[in-house]
Amino acid sequence: MAAVVLPPPIDIDNDTKKAIIDGLKAVLAAFQQAGLVHADVVYQHLIAEPQILTHFVETFIANRAMVDSLVRPKEGSGPVRDDDQVLICGVSLNQIQHLLVRTCAKKVFEHDKAMETVTETVTTKSFLFFKKKEQVEVQRASNDPIEERKVRELTRYIAFGWQLPLLEAYRHYLSYQQIMEIAEDLVALTTEEHIAQAAEFDPPTLRKVKQTVGTDFADLLVHRPHAIAGIAVWNADMYLFYRRLLGDKAWDFFARERPYFNVVAALDKPLARVYGDVLCYAAAENLEEIQRLNIDKAEVLVTSLKSAFGERIAQVIAQPAFAKDILRKVVDNLLHMNQEKDKLMASYAVTCRAMVPGVMEWLSKQPRG
Repeated sequence: MAAVVLPPPIDIDNDTKKAIIDGLKAVLAAFQQAGLVHADVVYQHLIAEPQILTHFVETFIANRAMVDSLVRPKEGSGPVRDDDQVLICGVSLNQIQHLLVRTCAKKVFEHDKAMETVTETVTTKSFLFFKKKEQVEVQRASNDPIEERKVRELTRYIAFGWQLPLLEAYRHYLSYQQIMEIAEDLVALTTEEHIAQAAEFDPPTLRKVKQTVGTDFADLLVHRPHAIAGIAVWNADMYLFYRRLLGDKAWDFFARERPYFNVVAALDKPLARVYGDVLCYAAAENLEEIQRLNIDKAEVLVTSLKSAFGERIAQVIAQPAFAKDILRKVVDNLLHMNQEKDKLMASYAVTCRAMVPGVMEWLSKQPRG
């Protein structure tokens, strides 16, 4: 999944705004007449209630041919099927959606302001018009300046319909400082789970990792925000090395537990290249066993295991018990072999293939966690 790019801001004048609203009302009426949108829905609902706006956008996407006479291009003729094409109102469908979504988000955040109890002095008239002052507790919207700055900053990065169900998650999990660090890459957090993962890291860590990965930051958030923890361990040179070596699998590698990196740190770059994507899923115990071999024999073993087990290699070598139960004997055997690398590669490919049935039976008996 590619990272989403935040659209550039748009500035519209009052005439354009009126044309957009009139057009939306006309489309809404057409859908209501066809029974696709509830008759009680009005324009104000679209810009204040995320569920209604989401339904309206989905209805438009599924039934856009129904309103071709209302949604017309500024230039040329024919139905509008390019959402970036400029309409007679002066903006595109994508820009209209961005305006609607952002407006809706602002209203949701304003409506959901925290309430606070305050004591106020109230003057009342009693018998014979005597005035009486008393202290009463009242509920009113909180004016928390930090929360207001947070909401204002957050709203800058709301532009897509799919973000509407995530408004509460953005606000609940992320602090103002975290939002400032993530900035426009907030649109790369497309699920509540990923928002919660990114929120686990304090602003200095987010800042450091963003500086380390540069333009990869959005891609990181799309795939595995937990990888932030691992990237924070490595310097920029080693980050680039593993990113280039592993491609998008690098996010799985950097999401590994910190003690695992203590084992990986013992690898020099040529040996790390031999391991390749095995580094993304191997248990530390198995890595330590293979490290007993020199680089040529390590390449023989890793290549042979991957060839023999195919897609099942991750299941096998991710098992810590594989090191003691099976791999240790295999490594001991290799340590005492003196064949040339090419001959050893050929013979060990046969050896590893012969191991498969026994290893798979062993794997079936391992506890499932």
